[in-house]
Amino acid sequence: MRSQVIFTASPEFAQIALNELQVLDRQSKFIQWLDPGIGLIELDTAFSDLAAQVSATKAAFIRHICPVMETVSIEDLQSVIASQIALFDRTSTLSIQIRSNTKDINRSELRNLLVDGLSAAGLKVEAKDPVQVISIFCTKEIAYLGFSNAAENLSSWAGGMHRFAHEADQISRAEFKLLEAIDVFNLQLPIKGLALDLGASPGGWTRVLRNQGLSVVAVDPGDLAESLRSDPNIQHYRQLVQQYLPNCRDRFDLIVNDMRMAPVDSAKNMIAASEVLKENGLAVMTLKLPSKGVKNVIERAIALLENNYEVIGVRNLFHNRQEVTLAVTLLSKLV
Repeated sequence: MRSQVIFTASPEFAQIALNELQVLDRQSKFIQWLDPGIGLIELDTAFSDLAAQVSATKAAFIRHICPVMETVSIEDLQSVIASQIALFDRTSTLSIQIRSNTKDINRSELRNLLVDGLSAAGLKVEAKDPVQVISIFCTKEIAYLGFSNAAENLSSWAGGMHRFAHEADQISRAEFKLLEAIDVFNLQLPIKGLALDLGASPGGWTRVLRNQGLSVVAVDPGDLAESLRSDPNIQHYRQLVQQYLPNCRDRFDLIVNDMRMAPVDSAKNMIAASEVLKENGLAVMTLKLPSKGVKNVIERAIALLENNYEVIGVRNLFHNRQEVTLAVTLLSKLV
């Protein structure tokens, strides 16, 4: 049975995301772009299997997917959803996620109307960390409607657009990348221990790691933010990574790397860093991408990394720009 799916990607990488889906399903039929970075496609693949396939093939540019089960008028949305109440688990949280490509739709008013009806029916409607999702995409004429488990959507945020509140002591917007990676890849960071931040300046990722309870070794010739300099649980080495690693005597529970360098060079640095990562150690890194040939560049970097690491996930996150974020664990044969 063929199914329709709405997928989301960064507008700059939307065509690559479409290609990733077409590789997964050779019988797919692209229908249309609903908005920049938002596509509608028909697949032979069952929606419930799609997220697993995206992860297994390391498709990096598909951020979010949701099923299209019905196409209805905006006026009929409430009655159609009400008629399907029995499909939802009343013991689990439910979110209504509404997107549109027109300003003619007041999404807040529509959401409130639908929430009121679902709450009156005894469902637990919550916006944050839902178990179940009602996905709605509105045009001027129609609404695409689908129901799914949040885990199947690749992200529990509408369209994969993760939002984090700005904190008073935040050092840089780069912090959001690490926070989003922890969420999207469902990473369990150690609650204590020692982390290595490669290319740390000005210290955004170091601050995130300290907030997680980790002590941090920050490596960068540049300065750290003043707010970090007096922290006794941060050691700052004013060196290049290539200078620091050969002489390192510490072993780390976690390594992070947001260095601005060619992806293959960054991967080589992570290979060198694997020597100081503990057994079952976790690493998070970004790959800065060129303007052309991005899939080949990513594949070359991953091929290098897989000599020493198992790749958990790779994704162009909402807070990434011309880059992807990877989460990897150390292969046990190395320790």
